[in-house]
Amino acid sequence: MKINTEEIRGTGESSRRKNSRKRTRKGRGKIALLLGCAALAGTMAAGGIYAYFTDGETVTNTFTVGRVSLDLEEPDWIPPENITPEQEIEKDPQIVNDGINDEFVFLEVAVPYRNVVTAEPDGSKNPAAELELFTYTVNTGWTEIGSGVKNTENQTVTHLYVYGTEAECTALAREETTPALFDSVRFINVVEGQGLEETTQHIILNAYGIQNSDINGGVTAPEEVWKVLSNQLPSTV
Repeated sequence: MKINTEEIRGTGESSRRKNSRKRTRKGRGKIALLLGCAALAGTMAAGGIYAYFTDGETVTNTFTVGRVSLDLEEPDWIPPENITPEQEIEKDPQIVNDGINDEFVFLEVAVPYRNVVTAEPDGSKNPAAELELFTYTVNTGWTEIGSGVKNTENQTVTHLYVYGTEAECTALAREETTPALFDSVRFINVVEGQGLEETTQHIILNAYGIQNSDINGGVTAPEEVWKVLSNQLPSTV
């Protein structure tokens, strides 16, 4: 039997080509699998699968809120009756810091005034004039801010005093007491018959306090401190 060597050769080459193509496909499959694994690993890393050492800590800052408070006292005050011209009455207004924080303090004194005739010590009369009905001497430690403000409706003159000097407020520490603003008041020497007999006259005092720190960046000048305080004056009794 005659064998066609060309056919055998052709068959062998064809088989080799088929095997070569199979190996190529397998190789490509392996490469594709490796690439897929690499992509999956990248996705896992990007998704935060990896663990890292971490730590954290919380600090709680505690702030205790203070309190500004004061008490207006007059230890020697006894309401008088049936006063007479030139009579001196004990009256000693002072401020006690009964709060927690140090504070700057102020006192307002509203004194009644009238258009009256007064007499000199020798009995001679002065011309009628608008005069405050009570006078007093301010004690050391207190300073008047400005001059008295007249209220024609209430017929009073209101004076404002700071515990301190013209240049600087004095801080009143916790549980401390200021000196008395004055020790007594004196009824002026009015002449009779001007409608004051059997009337009731009032001296009105208002005390105010404000924290002594961080006021507009550390302001201590009385007039500047009062501007801040007067914008938020508390109600008084």
